[in-house]
Amino acid sequence: MTSKIISVLVTVFIFINALGQEKIWMRQSKMSEIIAFEKTLTPEPKFLSQNVSLSKDYYPLADKYRVTNPIIIERAPFKYLPVYAEYFYTPGDSVLRLATYDWEKDKHGNFFDKQKIWKEESKKLKTYNKEYERIKILIIEQLGTPTFNDSKLKEVESDRGKYFTRESIWDNADYHAELDMVFESMTYRIRFTIYWKQ
Repeated sequence: MTSKIISVLVTVFIFINALGQEKIWMRQSKMSEIIAFEKTLTPEPKFLSQNVSLSKDYYPLADKYRVTNPIIIERAPFKYLPVYAEYFYTPGDSVLRLATYDWEKDKHGNFFDKQKIWKEESKKLKTYNKEYERIKILIIEQLGTPTFNDSKLKEVESDRGKYFTRESIWDNADYHAELDMVFESMTYRIRFTIYWKQ
């Protein structure tokens, strides 16, 4: 009987810990709060070092707020894809300006190694679409109904051929947030981005 109780408790702990991998920081705050938040999800977060530059197309306030290289944390998968959290902040005040979460396999990996991953992922459109829907529900629980929301996959033509995409947008006076999915020859990912306007 005792071993059954222990087994149930272990299963519940693993489930709660895995569920934590999906938590998304939605407040503009100091980086010390965010690091503390990440440590509640994983006591020893996996920090990555990567040079990342931002264009004004991606972050319209890039000229107003000069941000540092992001703090990048790789989280284990909850359902299917690992999560890469990237936090961009202004160095003088350590205030978070932009956060991105990428559900993607080996995001910062070697280009040649990733070709094998892309070949495998190219067969999993239904999985990515299902993950997109699941993540969208998670974000709606925190931000409410999107101001724009596509209800199904959209096929797009590009230089490299056709690919599939989805997008949802939340926009108000305080922040702009987007959830998008790209499913094409060298990009298989779901990304949530949020930046604050002040």
